[in-house]
Amino acid sequence: EVYHTKRMQHVICVKWTSDSKYIMCGSDEMNIRLWKANASEKLGVLTSREKAATDYNQRLKEKFQHHPHIKRISRHRHLPKSIYSQIQEQRVMKEARRRKELNRIKHSKPGSVQRVSEKKKRVVAVVK
Repeated sequence: EVYHTKRMQHVICVKWTSDSKYIMCGSDEMNIRLWKANASEKLGVLTSREKAATDYNQRLKEKFQHHPHIKRISRHRHLPKSIYSQIQEQRVMKEARRRKELNRIKHSKPGSVQRVSEKKKRVVAVVK
């Protein structure tokens, strides 16, 4: 899940409560925030009808989780605009690097520039 507020700065630590219903986080501005682990979950005592309805809805989500529309809804997360724009900027930069590498390979002698897979680019060092 994505938890955020407008005033939230860098998060220093995150901890689950012992009953796993809440998440506590501490940030740079010296605040401790308490979040529900399941954001749509109701707080307080539930009636038997409410409990049955939530169980039924959960089972429906599990049953149809592979349907494209349900999968799209379940994957959706609302991101702050700053994070969303940073992701877009990183995507543009990565695409530019890939395009430059392909152009370098295309316009050089065959075999002089080796192509390195994205997976191997992530490896910093190999420990033996």
